[in-house]
Amino acid sequence: MIPLLLLAACSSAPTDTGPTGDDTGPAVDDGLGDVFDLETTADGVSGEFTEPGTYIVVLFSAATEENTKYGYGEKASEAAESAPMEPLPEDDAEPAIPVAFAAEGDHRTFEVYDGSGYTTIDAEAVKVTDELVIWNDLTTFNPLGDIPTETLDGVVGNFEDIVLPRTRQVFGEESDVDESGKVDVLISFTVDDYGPVAYVSWCDIGDLAGCNGHGNGGETIYMGIPDPSSDYSSANAIVEIWAHEMNHLVYAWHKYVGNTQEDAQENIYLTEGMSELAQDLTGYNNGNQYIWASAIDMRDFYGDEDFSTQGVSINDFLRGGGGYDSKRDGPLRGGGYLFLRYLFEQAGGFTVNADGSFTDNGGIAFLHDWFDAPELGPDCVEALTGRPVEDVAFDWYTALVLTGRDINDDPAFNYQDRVQDPRTTFEFGVDPYAVIHGWLTLSGPPVQPLAEADGRIRAGGVEYLEVTVDAAGTVSIPVDAAALPRARAFRIQ
Repeated sequence: MIPLLLLAACSSAPTDTGPTGDDTGPAVDDGLGDVFDLETTADGVSGEFTEPGTYIVVLFSAATEENTKYGYGEKASEAAESAPMEPLPEDDAEPAIPVAFAAEGDHRTFEVYDGSGYTTIDAEAVKVTDELVIWNDLTTFNPLGDIPTETLDGVVGNFEDIVLPRTRQVFGEESDVDESGKVDVLISFTVDDYGPVAYVSWCDIGDLAGCNGHGNGGETIYMGIPDPSSDYSSANAIVEIWAHEMNHLVYAWHKYVGNTQEDAQENIYLTEGMSELAQDLTGYNNGNQYIWASAIDMRDFYGDEDFSTQGVSINDFLRGGGGYDSKRDGPLRGGGYLFLRYLFEQAGGFTVNADGSFTDNGGIAFLHDWFDAPELGPDCVEALTGRPVEDVAFDWYTALVLTGRDINDDPAFNYQDRVQDPRTTFEFGVDPYAVIHGWLTLSGPPVQPLAEADGRIRAGGVEYLEVTVDAAGTVSIPVDAAALPRARAFRIQ
């Protein structure tokens, strides 16, 4: 097994989905943008809408099954659907023996994964600084050529000056299991053969679940050779990748090794979401924008409805230990990031000062608590927020669809405004209506007219439904009871 290589029976119901004339459900004074909860009934959800207008209903499933969809509306009585995630591959190679201290020109061996199994390669130290040792694979044929020296120098400078200090402040100190005081970066075409742009192995810093004796015994980032024509070849892109991978190492050291729970298993998309958050909070929320955009709405670009909030479930990034989902990888990474960013902001976030330093308003302390807490996944959410995870998720899904509409200013239902980083010039945070790199214009999560809705909701997921009410009355939406539905609404016009 290659663990920790981190990159990521229904109830019958009526079919009437329009307003009804009965007087069930709570009456609410629903002004423009005011959020009110609907009642959960035996047949679904129901609420009295006291003002004519157009509303958005946030329909949330609190069910905990993974990769399962339930019916609502006309499909409320249909059977649930499910599909498994793809597992990680397996292998049983032996580890290489590490060398702790290095000078430029020194050689050492690394045990690396090339997509089919482990192999041992010889590497040369081509750059040694106070914080880093850059190693070049001398064994594996490299058809793409070396990273240009100027680009590599820029990556190393910004990683040492910006990313590492911010990582340590915001998330915590990395380990130093080889007592070298440095982080190793191995640049090798074996990573290209494997498939990701870069990865780390938690087995390098501890004998964690599934390691089976593998590991190079030091803090190592494994970096592929960027195609010179790709978006991954620029200095900023590579720094962002290293920021992502560095966070994986810090997380494993604090969460698992530090809590003496080396056998712990946590959802891969929770850890990927945390490393996406690291790209943001260390100042390189650049390529990461495409990841979180795919969890909001990039259906037109990808031609797939799963590249939106409809493809995201809290269960898919909070519960279970599974592997990567090759079909929904982007939305699940983005969903994990968006949820963790929301928690960071709800804890207070931070203030970005004019010189690029941070003043903690509670968000940094929250992240340190998260990294150091022994609880995993949903248990950690509940331990640190003091609230049931389904309540937090319900508020988060509401914030995704309310942020940027300028009709509600409740901090619980809105992301904070984006702020430019004075050092990197990228923007911290989330905007569901952002224009990304001048060509991708977001228009918020997809909202379906109730009469045209697809009638399927993911367990732990959300559907945003548009309802037009011509006169005061009750809107009832049938939902499969197994979905454990909850709903709230707000008027948009």
